[in-house]
Amino acid sequence: MVMRKGPAVILLVLLVLVSGCLFKPPAEVRFSVDKTLVRPGGTLHVMVFVNNTGKVGLTGATLVLGDDNFQILQEPKFPDVLRVGDSVQLVWILRAPMKPGVYNLKLSLELTDELKRSWTGFYGQFRITVSNEAGPPDELKLNVEAPTTLKGGETARITVTIENTLEVPVELRDISFNLLDGMRLVSANALPDTIDGNGKIRLSYTVSVPYAYRDGYVSVILKYAISGAEGSVVKSVPLKVVWTPWNESNETLREAYGLKYHWITDEYIVDGYWAERYNSTPAFKGSELRDMALNIIGNAVSESHAVKAIYNWMMRTYSFGDTTSTLEPSKILQQDRISYAEAQILMTAMLRSVDVPARVITLSNGTDCTLRPMTEFYTADGWYVVDIRHGFVGSLDEYLASPYFPKLYQLVTRDGYRIVAQAPETLEGHEHVDVTGDFLANLEDRLLRIVTERLKPELRSKLMLVMSNLDENERLYALFLFASAPNEEDLNRVIAEYSTGKIEQDVKTMYEFYKNMTWGDDFTKYWRIFAGEVG
Repeated sequence: MVMRKGPAVILLVLLVLVSGCLFKPPAEVRFSVDKTLVRPGGTLHVMVFVNNTGKVGLTGATLVLGDDNFQILQEPKFPDVLRVGDSVQLVWILRAPMKPGVYNLKLSLELTDELKRSWTGFYGQFRITVSNEAGPPDELKLNVEAPTTLKGGETARITVTIENTLEVPVELRDISFNLLDGMRLVSANALPDTIDGNGKIRLSYTVSVPYAYRDGYVSVILKYAISGAEGSVVKSVPLKVVWTPWNESNETLREAYGLKYHWITDEYIVDGYWAERYNSTPAFKGSELRDMALNIIGNAVSESHAVKAIYNWMMRTYSFGDTTSTLEPSKILQQDRISYAEAQILMTAMLRSVDVPARVITLSNGTDCTLRPMTEFYTADGWYVVDIRHGFVGSLDEYLASPYFPKLYQLVTRDGYRIVAQAPETLEGHEHVDVTGDFLANLEDRLLRIVTERLKPELRSKLMLVMSNLDENERLYALFLFASAPNEEDLNRVIAEYSTGKIEQDVKTMYEFYKNMTWGDDFTKYWRIFAGEVG
């Protein structure tokens, strides 16, 4: 009986191996560079073609450089999901070493899929010469003319010039753009099939930019062929998009912020429950604060820059306590010592005065909605959080991955609290909007993304292996721990030094011990226990 099964099992294994089911990679990956001769400190482009040949969608790609002399200036945006059968060309912009010489640029790509698995084994290698004598490509010259600075919401013309330096015609296969996030190509000249020998072609494109701050590079990728042999050339130009809502009309602001526009014009900051509790009216007039706020933000070029300027001014101007005496922003402004609640009210009011959508968010236990006040402000990239008590200013996802969110999470999921945005219209009791879902939706995925970004690429697969051996609650607890590391250096050191078995066991042990306890306000202390810094 055993002897009869043996050949059958061996045959099955051989069939699986031959079919490639066990070892078939999830994608076809091809590497190329636009030049192998570059000036010291100059830029070159690494182009990676990814064709999803697997069984599930791909969600991310990380390029790892094998030579620290090269620096990544800009990474491409990976599609939300690269479906099976779809392909994408990604372009990384690299800065070459400052010292002339010949360098062996080794590249590897790590892919992640919808099942949160990491895939490695994709490699490229190029011999790069860094020389002061580096010149333009021999075959086709590509020149891009574009504005260096634009205002949010504008459209602009980009002119692309293609020059054939050869005596023979060159076949033009495709031209594409890598734009900054939110930019769109709204009109374009058709690309001719060929360019004559010694010929020159000028093409015009129109792009629109978002109502948002952007600072990076716009890349143009031209693919061509000479006698059937394919080639490509890439040109990148810097572009900064400045967005200053305080300089815009009401019509532009409505278009930019859409349904969020009312968070600029709402008359009150907090609701009637606050007004009754503190015997104060949270009335707001932007004109009372606007001139002062404009003076504070100075030459800010985005909502986030303005917020940081106001935050820094508040840190210099006030001392903080827990006694709230007024809800009126104009009166708070005149005090020397203010409560953290008053600070959040003043922050919200000052932002609205310079046309940045802002609101106070709090915890509510069903009766009291004044707990743990913070400020949220809105941008084209979503909501951002200002938590003055904890000195935090950053995106909502960054706040979720801060040491201050786990306590809030426990209050919501264990104790039944809700996260609400103060949205009063008449000051008749509780008038707020439940925004708990904004904080909890896809929480594990959002935390995992942030923690993964903080890890060195070579440690990311180790993290995914750990996560696969934990249950749902343990995974979330692990991510809270990792996200609470004081800095990226500590996080990477511990993940590198600990074995996967030790990480898994320590997470399980700590979760079991602390899961029914009331967590501290700052989760960093649990990280220090995990990292062995506290006995």
